[in-house]
Amino acid sequence: MTRYLIDIRMMGPVKNQVQELSDHLVEKFHINDNLTVPHITLAGPFEAEDETRLTEDFTWICSACTTAPAYEVGGYGFFDATRVIYVTITPDDTLRKLRHELAQAIAPYCSLRNYDQDSAEDFRFHATLAMKLDWLTYQRIKWYFRNQEPVVFRHHPIRVTLLKNSNVLCEYDFVQQRMLTASQARSKATLMRDLDILKAWGDGKTDR
Repeated sequence: MTRYLIDIRMMGPVKNQVQELSDHLVEKFHINDNLTVPHITLAGPFEAEDETRLTEDFTWICSACTTAPAYEVGGYGFFDATRVIYVTITPDDTLRKLRHELAQAIAPYCSLRNYDQDSAEDFRFHATLAMKLDWLTYQRIKWYFRNQEPVVFRHHPIRVTLLKNSNVLCEYDFVQQRMLTASQARSKATLMRDLDILKAWGDGKTDR
């Protein structure tokens, strides 16, 4: 079964902070199988009837976004129904609109979940720290986070990624305003070009 996912791959200091938090929870609460990677899900996982159409829709919607979207990382949140711990993400209007337009475009031929089709205002952006927790561990972590300092960071999501079975299918780079192939997305040279441009934006601390 082929599964697709559209997400923002966290990069730089904010990625490191979220990963360190997740690793800390694994060690402190002895969590097994916590395979979370710092990212912000925009849609999915889902199945698609037409991969070519999916790639084309992903490309034109991202390309039509002329302003690089941004978000703020803040406090902590909890999905009680699924026992998920996450870092709260506050998107700007550009990111809200981008996610909603992507969901609307692919909904007719992709098996999106109900929350993927939430309105631009209602969708809950988040970065997962821990998931698939047993009830007791979940309650202990919720209690623990009462006294934890929030993650405070504002960062441009450099790239939005379309994944196929956890592998990069393609990735849109908002800094360079172009679509990247899987090999380009992994390229150090591509990253260095991003960093040079970000320095011009006054954000020169962005490292993988």
